[in-house]
Amino acid sequence: MLRLGLGLLQEYPPDQVVQIVRTTEEAGYHTFWYGNEKYFRDMYIGLALAAMSSRHLQLGTFIADPYTAHPALTAVSVATLDELSHGRAILLLGAGGGGGTGLGYTRTKPARAIRESIHVIRGLLTGERVTFAGEVVRFSNGKLDFPSRADLPIYVASRGDLVLSMAAEVADGVMIATYATPVGVQHALARIDLGLRKSGRTRSDIRLISRVDAWIDRDRSKAREAVRPMVARLMTTSYPDTSFVSAVGVDIPPVLREVLAQKDRALATRSGHLVTDELLDAFTWAGTAEEVAERAQSIATQGIDDITVTLHPPPGEPVEPAIRSFAEAMR
Repeated sequence: MLRLGLGLLQEYPPDQVVQIVRTTEEAGYHTFWYGNEKYFRDMYIGLALAAMSSRHLQLGTFIADPYTAHPALTAVSVATLDELSHGRAILLLGAGGGGGTGLGYTRTKPARAIRESIHVIRGLLTGERVTFAGEVVRFSNGKLDFPSRADLPIYVASRGDLVLSMAAEVADGVMIATYATPVGVQHALARIDLGLRKSGRTRSDIRLISRVDAWIDRDRSKAREAVRPMVARLMTTSYPDTSFVSAVGVDIPPVLREVLAQKDRALATRSGHLVTDELLDAFTWAGTAEEVAERAQSIATQGIDDITVTLHPPPGEPVEPAIRSFAEAMR
């Protein structure tokens, strides 16, 4: 059965997060993923609010990374969330990159770093005393001092080829990030299949999630303009790696490349008008609820288990109506 998820960035004050969580659960979503953009509101505090404001929603990090928090401390945080939510936590790991300028870290060997993080975190969640010396992650003689769930799900999110393949080898689920067309999802699934074959697993052994940025409006053009700045931001985060763009046969205009090369997210946001319709359609769902649902259903037919949307309303517009509209259109 296809499950729906909502990815929410930390743009809202606590009282509004509570209302959004309640709306999400009432609308029938399965999972609430709460963001980890650096210098925004704290991810784990937001997830704690979500735990106390819901009864059935699964609650996921969106995303935890191996660079800004040691994997052992991530294990502590997600195990605490799981305890608070009575077994509803999901740990979603990724390479990060969400606006962490100034923290002084580099995203060294992300596929290796995430793999090593999973090793450490799984050991701690099963109650082991862990010592590990990896290429990126090191941990010495540590053990959680409270009970935790050994089978707490650990997923990995990425649009990068190496990370997708690695995730298929070792994770419980893979979130394919930002590919909005069947062509893009098939590219990601081919990388996932490589990892599955290497590990001797099949697609039935993992959960496959498609995560796409979106906005819904009765005015189709208004919806499309709302998400152009986000596309510029996601590309500047990855730049100079543009392989995910090449994978779907789309070109980046030279003038936009000049913006991306500056690695300035604020500048990228202001340059959303440079995002072409081809780029927009490759990496977002934007239009009426029916149009967005139709595109989501085309992805679901590729063998995807979960569809997660991250909604990007224009400034000042509420997100709750779009949460309800998407769920209704997907029924």
